[in-house]
Amino acid sequence: MRTAIFLLLFSSFFIGIKEQKGDFTVHLENGQSIEVFAIKDKDGLLEKYRADITAPVCEDRVCYDVHIAFNWNLLGEFKDFEIRKNDPLTKLDHQPFLPEDYQKLQSILVSRDLNFVKVPASELVEKSDKSKVDGYSGATKLTIKKEVIEGALFTCYTLWHIANGAVVDSIKNHTSAALNKSLVSKIIGLKSQTGNYYLINSLSKEGFSENIDALLSVIVESEGYFAKNAFEKIPEDIFVTSSIQKFIIENFLKQDYFTQKAILQKLEKVNLLPELKNYLIEQIEAHNSLKNQQLIALVLKDSDEENFQKLVVKLEKFKIPVSESNFPKLERLAKEYNQDISSIKKL
Repeated sequence: MRTAIFLLLFSSFFIGIKEQKGDFTVHLENGQSIEVFAIKDKDGLLEKYRADITAPVCEDRVCYDVHIAFNWNLLGEFKDFEIRKNDPLTKLDHQPFLPEDYQKLQSILVSRDLNFVKVPASELVEKSDKSKVDGYSGATKLTIKKEVIEGALFTCYTLWHIANGAVVDSIKNHTSAALNKSLVSKIIGLKSQTGNYYLINSLSKEGFSENIDALLSVIVESEGYFAKNAFEKIPEDIFVTSSIQKFIIENFLKQDYFTQKAILQKLEKVNLLPELKNYLIEQIEAHNSLKNQQLIALVLKDSDEENFQKLVVKLEKFKIPVSESNFPKLERLAKEYNQDISSIKKL
């Protein structure tokens, strides 16, 4: 059923665009080029990318052109393919692909963890005087044969490198140039870790500012090191906003050590709301730690009298020493606010 859909779709697609120029051109390693079309949804937002491909393939000294259309998502990830109604893919001896061959080709093209695609094309086949039905033999069978379609080794190889080659970066760049609030929301809606990383690596400073609330919601649901990487990518100026400072108050303790460290480093050069300073004072722990000194430094920076008094009370109550770098700031503010700090020790 899926193969039938491929056949019908590609037939109309090919007739409609074969003479048109795409939204951008991608040059392939073999010297050819493909025209890539940006497909939009009913709201005018980017939906996916498509390209009609004619690729020369040689299987065991028999050469022919493969005609196929590829679809990629907004992030340059291969989605699926479509074939001409009356021009099926073939294997050696012009045997047409079976339904299971198309299914295997789909699994090959979406995979990023295949051994045979890392081998130079010239080394895929062991030279032999003995004719082989599948076009390759010997040592290559154990490492490659299970990964490819028998009798279509070079078809698989050629198409994989087109689907996952230079076109990927070209698509990413095209999507990046089109990013706006609606498209960012659409990518976030994919709920894809790849999409999330794409956004934090692609957004401009203005893009981060415009979409900060949406990005913070992604951080809450993220896994692994994404939160740390996101906070490192968010421009420093945005950390002055109430949105991100209130987010920190509500979510700081939910983050791992490395994410917390990234947050504190970004706060070093921005003005903090009184609420955030009070919160940071609460996070100072009884035992000595590097994080303690980071927190103390942040509170001492542009501290008002109320924040400073709360800090002193916390340091005295839990007998927390202050680092040599923080102590001069502590002394200066103590003098300014006429506060006794004689019981606070220096590290």
